[in-house]
Amino acid sequence: MKIAAYCRVSTAKEEQLESLKNQELFFDEFSKKNNYTLIKIYADEGISGKQMKNRTQFMKMLEDAKNHAFDMVVVKDISRFSRNTVDFLQSIRQLKDEGVNVQFLSTNQTILGDSEFVLTVFSALAQEESANLSKRVRFGMNLSAKKGKVPVTIYGYNKIGNHELEINEVEANAVKHIFDLYVNQGYGTRKIGFILDNEHIFTKYHAKHWTPRTIRRIIMNPIYCGILENHKSKTVDFLTNKRRDLPQEQHFFHDKPEYKIISKDIWDKAQTIMKERENLYRTKYIHTTGHYSNRHLFSSLIKCEHCGYSFCRRKWSSQKSGDVIYWRCSGNNNGGIKFCDNNINVYEEDLIEQLKLYLNNIIKNKDIFVSSVIQKFNKEYKNTNKYDFENAKKSLEKLNTIKEKYKVMFANDIISIDELKTKTNDIESQKTNLQKEIELNAQIINKLKNKNSIAIELLNKIEQFLSLENWTNTALREIIDRITVNKNGTITFYLKY
Repeated sequence: MKIAAYCRVSTAKEEQLESLKNQELFFDEFSKKNNYTLIKIYADEGISGKQMKNRTQFMKMLEDAKNHAFDMVVVKDISRFSRNTVDFLQSIRQLKDEGVNVQFLSTNQTILGDSEFVLTVFSALAQEESANLSKRVRFGMNLSAKKGKVPVTIYGYNKIGNHELEINEVEANAVKHIFDLYVNQGYGTRKIGFILDNEHIFTKYHAKHWTPRTIRRIIMNPIYCGILENHKSKTVDFLTNKRRDLPQEQHFFHDKPEYKIISKDIWDKAQTIMKERENLYRTKYIHTTGHYSNRHLFSSLIKCEHCGYSFCRRKWSSQKSGDVIYWRCSGNNNGGIKFCDNNINVYEEDLIEQLKLYLNNIIKNKDIFVSSVIQKFNKEYKNTNKYDFENAKKSLEKLNTIKEKYKVMFANDIISIDELKTKTNDIESQKTNLQKEIELNAQIINKLKNKNSIAIELLNKIEQFLSLENWTNTALREIIDRITVNKNGTITFYLKY
């Protein structure tokens, strides 16, 4: 009989878990003892058994079964095959449909049997074992939260050991400055960002600019007034690792006067101001990219060619000219000439006329436009077809594997909760970047395949836009990706291909 074997280990720590090499030797001896022909050993190393999609060797085994490469699959233990009951039964049935039997062997090489009821019971036990492992991880994390675990990294502090922080005096002064600007001087988070950038105050990771979101998170964090807040979210599905935010009454709060940078009174005032401003901005003009970001025709579309900030809308009135609308760089407007020397004013009437001229010229020369779009795609994306999607997906699977490995290592007391959090945060960041890279390249390849129809569809949208009686920001965003302006007043339109 031709047989294949499947084995899996969840971590590379051989001293803690059964080694992959030992499993391979076991199957080699088993096949010789029973006069079987061992065709192949499918082995996934450092892989969790909770989901099949990340187990490349397991999926290869199912694919080879369709080609009748072997007559039977042997697995030492059900937990090595799968810790997800649904995936387990689906895989068993898939193999049986191809005429491939599956045997699960205990340490004395007895067969558990092929009764689906019996297999379901053992699979459910394996899943329950995985669930208990997840519970132990959550228990450890909750215990650390109750004891007052500290963040891995947080602005204003340096981490000491695994459970303590010390105030970073340089960053602490910046925190005091932020609260003073917000509470006492009445500045908004965006303006505060400009001020910090102008004063060359760096973020924790030396980002190019301070963002409103970063400043908002600092203002909302009670740690700066000596209150450590933990247990803000939890895992709700151990199979998918899905998390959800917890209501505030379930958060853990710890008095840490040694972490105090500002007074509780100042922090409370900051929260009141933030709520008042949120209520003020809660209008129909709120857009996914920010407050009032689609209120005006060119909102959030005009970018400074030098500092990258958006242009803001301004208005002045005179008896002779009436109301005059113009746009200028918010980097220069808020940060001054030292931050950005682009002090050009773009008058809205002129901008509208230039936009009309630009779009009408495209419509008058449709064939030239379609040809230019095709040439642009071919030139800019000529190397995209060389992108290795398979390798990228394997890298993504490897990151998922490593993440699961660290969870198991924590559950087996090999690493601490802080080490777990540091490692998993880093992995999630790498995964996010890789997923964006894969999605971007997939979109580009799709554009290359449909470049002609994309150009024609864009032409139709431009004609529809020009026929509108009233132009809106939403309609303009359908055809224009961005508009850039440099300090010489040169305006460039970028279409939304």
